[in-house]
Formats: sequence, C-alpha cells, structure tokens
Amino acid sequence: MLHKNGDSFETLQSIISSSESRTKNEAETRHKIIDFIVHDFLSWPKNRVAVEEYINPGYADYILKKENGDDLLFIEAKKEGVYFEIPLAYSSIEKSSYISIKKLISDKNIAKAVKQVRNYCFDTGCEYAAITNGHEWIFFKTFERGKRWDELQAFVVRKLEFFVDEYTKAINSFSFTAITENASLSSLLTTFKPKDRSIFYPKEKILTYSHPITANRLASTLRPLANNYFGVISDDDADFMDKCYVSQREYKATFDGMQTLLHDSLTPYFEEYGVQQLEDTGKGGQLGGRLTKNLKKGRKGEVLVLFGGKGAGKSTFIKRLLHHNQPRWLRDHAVVSIIDLLKVPENKDVIREYIWKNLVLALDKDRILDGDREVLLSRLFSDKFEVAKKQNLAGLPVSSESYNLKLNELISSWKEDYIYCAKRLVDYWGSLSKGAIVVVDNTDQYSSEVQDYCFTSAQEISSQLECVVLISMREERFYDSKIHGVLDAFQNSGFHISSPNSAEVFKKRLNYTTELLSNDRRREDKIGNIAADLVQDCKVYLTIMREEFSNHKSPLTSFLSACSHGDTRLSLDLFSSFLLSGYTNVDEMISAGRWDFQIHQVIKPVMIPNRYFYDESLSDIPNIYQLRSNRHASHFTGLRILRKISKGSDKTSPSYHPIADLKSYFSEVFNMVDDFEKNVDILLKHSFIESNNRLDYYSSEVDSIKVTNYGLYMIDELAFYFTYLDLICTDCGLYVEKTSNYLCEAARKEYRLFSRGERLDRVQVRLQRAEHFIDYLHEEENREREQYSLEMPENEMFTYKIKANFAVEKVRVLKSAKKQKSKSEYRAKPNHNKH
Repeated sequence: MLHKNGDSFETLQSIISSSESRTKNEAETRHKIIDFIVHDFLSWPKNRVAVEEYINPGYADYILKKENGDDLLFIEAKKEGVYFEIPLAYSSIEKSSYISIKKLISDKNIAKAVKQVRNYCFDTGCEYAAITNGHEWIFFKTFERGKRWDELQAFVVRKLEFFVDEYTKAINSFSFTAITENASLSSLLTTFKPKDRSIFYPKEKILTYSHPITANRLASTLRPLANNYFGVISDDDADFMDKCYVSQREYKATFDGMQTLLHDSLTPYFEEYGVQQLEDTGKGGQLGGRLTKNLKKGRKGEVLVLFGGKGAGKSTFIKRLLHHNQPRWLRDHAVVSIIDLLKVPENKDVIREYIWKNLVLALDKDRILDGDREVLLSRLFSDKFEVAKKQNLAGLPVSSESYNLKLNELISSWKEDYIYCAKRLVDYWGSLSKGAIVVVDNTDQYSSEVQDYCFTSAQEISSQLECVVLISMREERFYDSKIHGVLDAFQNSGFHISSPNSAEVFKKRLNYTTELLSNDRRREDKIGNIAADLVQDCKVYLTIMREEFSNHKSPLTSFLSACSHGDTRLSLDLFSSFLLSGYTNVDEMISAGRWDFQIHQVIKPVMIPNRYFYDESLSDIPNIYQLRSNRHASHFTGLRILRKISKGSDKTSPSYHPIADLKSYFSEVFNMVDDFEKNVDILLKHSFIESNNRLDYYSSEVDSIKVTNYGLYMIDELAFYFTYLDLICTDCGLYVEKTSNYLCEAARKEYRLFSRGERLDRVQVRLQRAEHFIDYLHEEENREREQYSLEMPENEMFTYKIKANFAVEKVRVLKSAKKQKSKSEYRAKPNHNKH
C-alpha cells in the first residue's frame, strides 16, 4: 500500500466539494477530475499513459501502458453531462460495489460507452477497461476465456468519495504500483474465486516415516575423511590447499565442453555498479593485480569488495591468494591480516573489538608488543613516549621506581588502544618497505544491518591505517543491505568470483583422499588404525567415484553439478551424503571394481541419504510438486514458472523475465498469487532460478528472474524420473483423500517388505504407488486445463511426459529387480561356488 499523500488527499477533497455541478464538457472533466485521479492521486506517470490515441473507429481517451509498451487498461472518459444510471446501493454509505455487466448495460449511456471501449480492446488485445464521467467509474474485463463477457462482474465506484473514504482500497486496487507490480486488476475482477479444498498428507499416517538407514559399512571409516576433505579447505592445511584448489583456468575447458552448464557469471545488476568479473588464473587475476599495484604506487586507503554466490569459494580464494600462494611481489612487500568473522556473534560491539584486537595480533608478526620495553618504546610507542617524557613523566628520575611504575602504566594503556597500536604497526612495516593488506571475511552470515556495520568498519580501517582493505560479500546480501549507496563512492572497486566446476573439485579431492589412504602414516594420523582389507575397499570405492566424475554424461556428475548451481559448499555436502549413504551399494561396486551409475542410484542417496522416507524439510532437494498455499494451489505451479522462463530462451545464456509479468500471468490465469510467490521463494532458495540482484528468497525487491542450470535440469529431467516421483509422493499434500490413503497403505506395505528383505515385491509396490500418484497428477492437470481454459496440446502437458517416461522406466526397473533377485538366489545356494 502507498502512503497517504497529504497534498493529493486534501486536493481531491476540494475537487469533490467544488464539482457538485455536473455540467462541464468532456475536456474539462478529464483535466479537472480524471487527470488528477490518474496522475496525482494514483501516481500514474505521464510517460506510462497515452492520451487521445487513435484506434479505429475512434479515439480512446486514456490508455495505461505496460512496461513493454503494450496496452494494460483503457479508460473511456465521458463528459459530466452523460449520466450513468447505476442500480441503487444497498445503503447510503456504499461507495463501491460489484455489479454484473449485464445489469449495468441496461442503461443506454453505459451500454454505448462499454461497447465503444470494448471495440478498442478487441482491436489491441487489451483485457481491462474502464468508463467514467469523472464521478462514477466502472472497471471491467472485456473478455475471459470460457465465460460470457456480460456475465462477468464489474467493479463500480459509485461516488468520488470512494477515493477518500476508502483510500486504502482505492490505492491497493488502482494505483500505479498496485496494477503494474501486484497485478491488482486481476484479483479485483477475476471470476475464479478460490475454492477451499481439503489437503491430505500421507506421511502423517505412516508411523515409520522417520526410520533411519545405516547400511553403508564403509561410512564410519570414511566419515572423518568426508568431514575433513569434502568441506571448506582449512586455513592451516597448506598441502590440501595446494593440491585441491581449482582455479578458473583449470576448469575453463570443462565449461567449454559442457554446452548445457550455465556459468556462474556476473549479473547485469552488478555490472551497473562497476563490479568486474574476476578471471582467476591461479594468481588472483585482476584482484591480485589491483592489490599489488596499490602497494607499488603507495595508494592510501582503498576498500575492495569480493563478491561471490553462496558457497562460491570466496574465503578459499582469499586464503590461497594471500596466505598459501602469494604472488612473489606481494610476498616480499605486503603484511596480510585476515580477520575471519565466521564464529563471531552478531553484536556490533563484540565485532568491533574482535576486528581491532585480532588486527593488532595479525600485524604484530614480529611480536614487538610481547617484547622488551625498550624495543617496544623505540619501534612502536616512540611518539607517545616523547610526549610522556614532557608531561606524565616530567620531573621523575629515570631510575626511580615511580618513573618505572608510571611508564609501565602508560604502556599498558597504549597497548589497550587497538586502533593506535594498529596504526603504529602499519608505520613500522612501512619503514621496512611493506604495506598492509587487511581482509574482513565471512560477513555474509550477518543481517543486513550488521553487514552495513562490517562494511563501515572496513572503511574505518582503510581510513585510519591508510591501507587496502578487502571485504567479502555474497551478491544477494549486498543488495539486501543498504550499503550500495555507500559503495557508489568506490566505483570499480568490486570483483565477482565465479564458482569452480563441481566435477573438477570432486576429482581433485578424491585423488587426494585416495593417496592419503595409501600413506600409512598420514592415514593413521587422520582416521586411526584401520584393517588393511577395509583400507583397500575404501580406495576402490573412492577410485570408482573419481572415474565417474570424468564422465560428463554421468547421472552423478549431471545431478550434483545441476543441484549445486555454483554453490560448491552445497555440492560437497550433497556428495558427502551420497558417499556415506546407506543406499549406496558399496559391496556390489567393490566386487565389480567399476560402476556405471543409473539415475535412481543417484537420486535416492542424495535426497534421503540416511532416511527411509523423504521429508522436504530435511532434504537438500525440494519437492517441486508440493502444494505451497493452503487456500488455492496447484501441483504444477513450480514447473509452470520454470517452463515460462525457460521456453524459447538460449539454454546457455537465459534471459531475465520481469517478476511483475509472471505474477500478473499467474494471477490472471489461475488466481494463484500466493502460490506463485511461495513457489518463487522455494525456487530462489534452492537455486532453480536466480534473481537479477542475487536475492535468494522472494520479496518485493526481486524484480526479474532467470532459470539456472538446476532449473533446466528439473524441468527437463528430474521432475519426471520414477525415483523422484516415488520419493516425493508421500510428502505431497493431496486434494483427494482416497489417493492419500492408497499412498499411505502402499508405503506401509513397502516398509514391511523392506524389513523382510523381499526386494522384488518391494519394487513392484513402489511402481504401483508411483503409477497411482501419476494418475492423480494427470487428473489434476486435466481438471486445471479445463477449469482455466489452458490452450495446450496433450503432448505439452507435464503428465504426458511423466507417463511416457514412466512406461520406459517401469520395464527397466522391473528387469533390474528381477536380475538382482536371481543373483541373490544364486549366491544363497550352498554349492554355487562349484559351478
């Protein structure tokens, strides 16, 4: 809602009072009343309103425009002498009401005006129209699929007082912001009223729904390796950093060879702020060059910002550049202080003390502050000491106890002044031809307000110490924060780092851990004393995984690369879950010595690594078919959003789509604004889509979105796999109780068969359950196609593709289950080794 504008509000009251005589001509009506209502009261800018635009066979008085120039709303202005006879109100206080068009056009003046404006709309394809004589306003839809137009409801403003007495409703319905950003006309004039339908959740009746799975015999041995080497690279592990860091130069060829992989690149929003794409060559790229140049030229005080997405590896890049693998000139001429705020509480006072205290500790590499008093006074505190000799120590014999006590007291106070100590330490290093570089890292864990404070602190450090300060931030946190106004003063001081390719990260780390297992001393140091046969099994298992990541067409590589979408930390977490999952068939893989993963062998261990049943709230992979709104929702809203923004676009470089247009579409066609917004929120949080300002949740600040590689993977593949549908079906809210009960009973039966080890029967139950769920989805999609008059051929329906995929997968899955049963029966025979 817009804030009440005092001037326009009072002016409108004055207009109402002075316009009781209704004899003005049409032009005066427009100027005196309608112009004021449209432009001043409802805040429509004049460059979004066309006036007297010729449309055969006449003129449309006002045409409110969409951002792309298309027509949004026609307003036909009649002179005040043309009266609109509107059916009597129920009470004298009623300023507005809904009345059917059929009733309204029984008045000849209304009928004539409505017919005229409808002709304009038909010629241009505009859906909304209004007629007004300045006093009465009638807003209506000119057509609606599957409906007689004269049976539609019009919204009638009976008196001008409506805009004053019902100010909030007027602004929320007809203002520029309401119509263009919130699709208010669709909600106001739609005939699709939400029907309350009960929602049933199968999982609520399954007692074993939280049952854990712990069948991977190698998990306990590999867990320490997974914790240490499939997460963030430790700052003190130089060998791990050196062997496992992946620079852009190393994975560029991989990107070039994968046509469907979307590069984690700089958004147009950040380009506008002068942020540069950082090409990491292994030596820091432009950022390393900027730091070196600043020191060489003696530039005083500059704040640089390193942007990167969630899990993009900002901290790892900084540690490698400034700690593990410094360019030679920086190594010889820079003193680096990295202030890591990862574990510092969100309290400004605590953060401030932590920053300055640790900055002093980091700058004091020669431990002068812990050294002899004479050295301390000559190297650091000489300026204050000279002043103290003239003031605090004046008149005291140098050898006296009082002199020494007083001096010690002064030194203690000087040491507690962290800003002063930091300044003096920077001066000390300057005398040795070394400049200071200060890094403030991991600020993106904080709220916007505290991040503002961290950026201000970086500026303070830069100003006080006259040094270069580098601060790291996530793009979405930058936009969410208010600091972009401050950053304007630091044009071209931002750098964006892209995430490394997940497959390259996995290969290096699997190589590293396999080599570690082969080194007796290092292995024992990291995971203890392990039996030789167990060590060998772990090495074979990790080698199989490493070879899989060399195959770009591998379901495992595709799945993890897509799901992470630039979040290397997430892809490592997902892989760790997969590696240790009770569903990963370790013994069969080791026995074979190699393995070609099938998609169902990837999806299940990643989605439910340690659970028998899927729960969206506990999984890293969301349920795309979930009903998000309790009032009015569809199982297909998420997929429809992804299809809408991916259809017809270049998959290697998708374009951004205005959120207002998408919201308007889902409002006009489905009347599902709440469901749309909640789905966008989930899609952003899980990186199916990306906003132009990198916000990772839905809010009014998100103004355009594009599909990501993960979104393409979902709309092209994941949403249609049998295993995915089988997992999420018991987690879904369902509109049909009979279907919910069936899925619930099937889940119970499947669990009993699992407990008895009856694999083939269990697979058959899963297939029947999935088929039942697919039939339910098909009925729902058909119902929606008819209800919302969706003009699409059958082969474009989501469930058409689901059914086609399932028919193929069903044969393969049953064949595989029967084959596994035969193997098990063969191994169970007492004399099978003799044959």
